[in-house]
Amino acid sequence: MNLPLVVVLGGLTILTLWGFVAPRSQWRALTGWSHRELTGGEPGPVIIGIHRLAAGIALAALAIGGASVAVGLFDPSTQVNVRTITDPVRLLWGTPDPTVVNRVFVPVNTAPTGLTRVPALRYQAVNAKNRSPAYLFGLDTYARPHASATDGYVGAYPAVGLTALDTADIVVQVRADSRCTPQQVLVVESGTSIALAVYYGRPVGESLDAKALAAPCDPKAAGNKSSSVLIPIDLGAPVGKRAVLNLEGTSISKADTP
Repeated sequence: MNLPLVVVLGGLTILTLWGFVAPRSQWRALTGWSHRELTGGEPGPVIIGIHRLAAGIALAALAIGGASVAVGLFDPSTQVNVRTITDPVRLLWGTPDPTVVNRVFVPVNTAPTGLTRVPALRYQAVNAKNRSPAYLFGLDTYARPHASATDGYVGAYPAVGLTALDTADIVVQVRADSRCTPQQVLVVESGTSIALAVYYGRPVGESLDAKALAAPCDPKAAGNKSSSVLIPIDLGAPVGKRAVLNLEGTSISKADTP
């Protein structure tokens, strides 16, 4: 809530209401002190009437303006999603706040060429049938929800009425160069493990200078140069008790449900 704005509107409302209910009292307090005699030179009935009318119009304007401000302050659709350090989502995934890639794709089983591999940081199993964990389905969508596969962006937009999470078995977190987009996900499944890797690249067709061509994506981008992304992945079977690993066989940390 914008506290200074509320204070200003409240003060103006009190002052205007005073002028409407007791215009002579307001005149004595605000203007009468400048006269030698407090009761001397008081405004006549006509001026008092005009003063009250102006205060009434101002009150109506303040009421309308206050109602509009209240709608903006309390309407959830207009609120900026500001998380605290104790927010469960922030505790699970860290900062910056994660967004979900809303794309359905078929993972590859061989490493692609020309792309930058981005380390997977954490994972969480998804039960799409029960839409669990529920909080995932309320997270913001990655900033390129309607991008075309022709620019290299991974997969395709889900069927009408569905999200990528509605068919996913797992979400994997990466923190990547915000200039780049996820373009391939490699998955190798067995009965005991799920090995995976995420590959980023600059959008196909983007004009790059020589420096950008030499290092199109920074795998160690941090701060405001990076974005935290959760990528929903469809597996051949639910995660279950299988280990989730990087390609080298090192474990990827599991994010516990908040």
